[in-house]
This record gives sequence, C-alpha cells and structure tokens, in this order.
Amino acid sequence: MVEIVLGNEMKKKIAAVQLSNSTVQRRISDMATDIKDQVVQEIKSSAFGLFSIQLDESTDVASCSQLMVFARYVHAGLFKEEFLFCSPLELTTKASDILEKVSLFSDSESILCDNMCGCCTDEAPAMLGTKSGFQVCVKRRALKVKGIHCMIHRQALKASKTLPAPFEKVLDQIIQIVNFVKGGVLNSRLFKQLCYDMDATHHSLLFQKKRPLAVKRKCNSA
Repeated sequence: MVEIVLGNEMKKKIAAVQLSNSTVQRRISDMATDIKDQVVQEIKSSAFGLFSIQLDESTDVASCSQLMVFARYVHAGLFKEEFLFCSPLELTTKASDILEKVSLFSDSESILCDNMCGCCTDEAPAMLGTKSGFQVCVKRRALKVKGIHCMIHRQALKASKTLPAPFEKVLDQIIQIVNFVKGGVLNSRLFKQLCYDMDATHHSLLFQKKRPLAVKRKCNSA
C-alpha cells in the first residue's frame, strides 16, 4: 500500500522501521515519560507553585485496583487539568495505601506537598473518613489543602436518592443480578459463555456498569 501511494523509495524507508513488540513498548514508555516530565515541570512552574489533585480508585476488568490521579494548576495564565499518574494498589485500598502512592510519586518527582491547595475525591470512607480518611491524612502534611467532595459523585448520589419508586425497584433488581454474576468467578464465566452462545455482547455492558451500580448500593446501605 505504501509503495502504491508513496512509491518504492518510501516503501524501503517504512520497511526499515522496527515494529517489534519490545520496540513499540519502549517507544510508548518513552513518550509517556516525556509527557509526565512536561506536566511535572509545568506544575513546578505554576503560579505561586500551587496545584490541586483529583484522584479515584477503580477496579479494571482484570480485578486489578488502579489509583488514578489528575492535577489542576495554572500555566501561562490558563488553568490546566492533566493526568498525573496511575499506580496499582497491590493489596488493600485503604487511605494509607493511597497516601503512600501519592507521596512516593511526589517525592520521586520533587513536587512539594506543601504547595498542594486542593484535593478532590469521592465519598468512599477511605477518602472522606473523618479519622483516617485520605483527605484527613493529606491535611496533616499540607495545611493549605481544601478537601472537596467530587461534584459528579454528589449528583449521582442525589439522583439515586430521588428515583421514582418503579425505577428504584427495577434498579435494585438489576443491582442484585449484577452482584450475583460478579460476586463469583464461576458465575462471571458462566454468564460470559451464555452471552457468547446467544451471540450477545451483554457481558461487556455488565462490566462497564459495575461502578455506577456500586455507587447506588453504597447509597442504600447508608
């Protein structure tokens, strides 16, 4: 195709490009490192050196818990929001584990925690706990930090509490079904195979809807 569109000379140049798995992986890693370094430098040079973070823990389809952290800061007179880093939580997902990941990253990149002025999280006890929540732990290290409950999570909780009775009944049944399927590895495999046998793709939708339903379940328990 390259030969037809661009000629034989360009075909030879394209053929000389290494596209092995290790080469592609190394180039992706180098680009990711370069982008991270740019974001870190912008944070360090932001107005007054201040920045805020927004973070959340999410479990992927491989049941691996991932901590995702975003940064908000002022650069060149404009507010910027950039993805800062993602790190797996190998064992537990307690506030101390999350704080350790954030501290390790800030120390390795020489970002001063004292310059953190805001921290936005969801309403999970590990984040907003009054005694040992993540925001409480952060405020012990950075006195300027203002804790914020994520607006999107607040709206989701408010919407789940004001559902009409028929919709709430249907949603409760869906939650029970999803919890049953996702509650065991065998159930998940059987449901996935059932979808394949029926030529359906509902198993992928089930995986995607797990997090919103979990929010509703937390609200009911509260």
